[in-house]
Amino acid sequence: MEDQLESLVRENEELKKMVQELQEENKSLWFMLEEQKNSHNAIGQALETMLKETLEEQLLKTMKPVGDA
Repeated sequence: MEDQLESLVRENEELKKMVQELQEENKSLWFMLEEQKNSHNAIGQALETMLKETLEEQLLKTMKPVGDA
């Protein structure tokens, strides 16, 4: 009976250690996902700004002057 109890205590300690390691890994993975999301958002905003500027530039180049200046 005492051997069983010691075995269960050891198993419980090992499982606690595994849970802690998995929690740390989980936290790390969530942080990485958040960083990746922020990176994609920044790239998307930069691309949107660049496209807008290019379209405005092209629009201005194709406009014909109206009237005498």
